[in-house]
Amino acid sequence: MLSREDNELIVRVGPGTPMGNVLRSYWLPAVLSEEVERDSTPLRVRLLGEDLIAFRDTSGKVGLLAHNCPHRGASLFFGRNEEGGLRCVYHGWKFSADGACLDMPNEPPESDFRQKVRAIAYPTRERNGVVWAYLGGTEGVLPELPDLEWDLVSPAQRYATKRVQDCNWVQAVEGGIDPSHSGFLHAPLHVDPSAMSPRDRYRLDRRPHFALLETAYGLRIGARRLADHDRFYWSITHFMMPFYNAFNSGSGDDQQPSVGGFAWVPMDDTTTMAWCFTWNPQRPLRDDERGDHPRVRTGVHLTPSARLPATSAPGGAWRPVARRDNDYLLDREIQRTRRFFGVPGISPQDAAVQESMGPIADRSIEHLGSSDSAVIRTRRLWLSALDEAIPLGVAAPESYRVRAAGFILGHDEDWTTAAADWVTGQPGATSPVVT
Repeated sequence: MLSREDNELIVRVGPGTPMGNVLRSYWLPAVLSEEVERDSTPLRVRLLGEDLIAFRDTSGKVGLLAHNCPHRGASLFFGRNEEGGLRCVYHGWKFSADGACLDMPNEPPESDFRQKVRAIAYPTRERNGVVWAYLGGTEGVLPELPDLEWDLVSPAQRYATKRVQDCNWVQAVEGGIDPSHSGFLHAPLHVDPSAMSPRDRYRLDRRPHFALLETAYGLRIGARRLADHDRFYWSITHFMMPFYNAFNSGSGDDQQPSVGGFAWVPMDDTTTMAWCFTWNPQRPLRDDERGDHPRVRTGVHLTPSARLPATSAPGGAWRPVARRDNDYLLDREIQRTRRFFGVPGISPQDAAVQESMGPIADRSIEHLGSSDSAVIRTRRLWLSALDEAIPLGVAAPESYRVRAAGFILGHDEDWTTAAADWVTGQPGATSPVVT
């Protein structure tokens, strides 16, 4: 459990809050590149409690401005994205992607007033289909983007999608780094172990032993299960500061498995944008590994048909059909006969339980056990970051290139060094084979 005071410290992300200041030390995934087209419609964005406007100018540069025009406060969402800048429709003031005022057509031609006015603008960088934003200001040298592998492989090797979740970012992260819940929340009621791969069969053990390794990026999490009388099966996942994870090392019979990851980016204190990624470091993704393929119905991805019609609100294109208002499409007959939980799909299942905790979970009433060790340690990392001039990971972007894994070890072998080339994302590394 956490005290109410510590809980408040880690969940609040707005300007001037302690955790808000920590998060502003990192580059944040802001939007997919495909969401902002050149000289096209501005996009409402909410990050860390700030309402912003994203647009791509004539040259292709992405701007991220405070939504209020610095003149009289009208929203720049209504602006004209034209000829290298965003022009406010109220009085025609025009701003560049970096916030400079380019034109004041209602001021005298001889006036130099426009040289004295700037819109609030945050630095952006674009890499491999993702637009990143840095909300920590522009003083000094900006950190490098984290070397998250899903943002480094070719587009053919990666799939990305998003969904809005109506709860605080911390309970969403804590769900993602908790390996033990998958044996319940996401599990079928009936399985035939003889028809399963060894990897999947080992995962039927609902009482794994957990081990943790603190790293330059956060935590490596090891879940140990008994494979046979003298061997263990280890499943390795990662938590990367401040809100990333890497999970899932494939189906067990794939010699070139794909891996997955999440980023839970706080829109504000009670809303989170969950970014979902699948990537393969060795080959292009197959159609059935992409979330928009008809065969993908119960994985971590959302199909386009599983989203509500798009609106212009922040995150308005990424709101799932399965939501609190319809009990996440809960089917009690399926829950009685086929699955532990009758909500269809892994992401809706996660959202249902995480949102059911309330907009902000009260961690002072919890009773945590040994299976919650990763959650406990992650909270300590967050609280420690409040006192650090440079939070964990900011100065070690290269350490973020990690992958999930699963492998077999003898009782006396060290899980922290096994399959090291694969786990740390070394070029040419092959996935460990589980038998």
